[in-house]
Amino acid sequence: MQVENAETQVRNTLQRFQDGYTARDLSRLDPFMELFVREGDAELIGIGASARGGNEWFVGPEAIREIIDSDWTYWGDVSVDVAGARISVLGDVAWLSTTGTVTQAGTFDEALPFYLQQMKELLESEDLDADGRLVEATHFGMRRVRERHKGTGHAWPFVLTAVLVRGEGQWRFHTIHWSMPVD
Repeated sequence: MQVENAETQVRNTLQRFQDGYTARDLSRLDPFMELFVREGDAELIGIGASARGGNEWFVGPEAIREIIDSDWTYWGDVSVDVAGARISVLGDVAWLSTTGTVTQAGTFDEALPFYLQQMKELLESEDLDADGRLVEATHFGMRRVRERHKGTGHAWPFVLTAVLVRGEGQWRFHTIHWSMPVD
């Protein structure tokens, strides 16, 4: 039996990540979380993040679980270019970069209550001054209007970068960063 090399193992972990986002099965969210390091310093940095600990910057397994639950419930269909991922490995640490798309799947109205709650949280944030809250909430709202205008089926491109750590014989995500081009 041939042992898989580290790059193949990391790519397989990325494929399992994609499989979870494809299935979007909330009953499988806890097993999906096994793809992340168990330590409290794991991070998932979303497309709207601009400050550590602020909007869309999630630290620790509980916070990451909450955003993935939200992604699977409200976000579109995610397609990560697993085959095209550039993967580098040094010992028990690996890093990767790849591209993908998120395609608007459900109707905008289904997610509207969730979006309004997020906007309310931005307006009530104590991490920003009044001007900052207004700017962030306005930007967030305009992005939702743009998504609504593009409609179901529109594919938004993104870049995904990640750091993985090998422990207990498994590659697990330590840090994931989603980014989208400015539009």
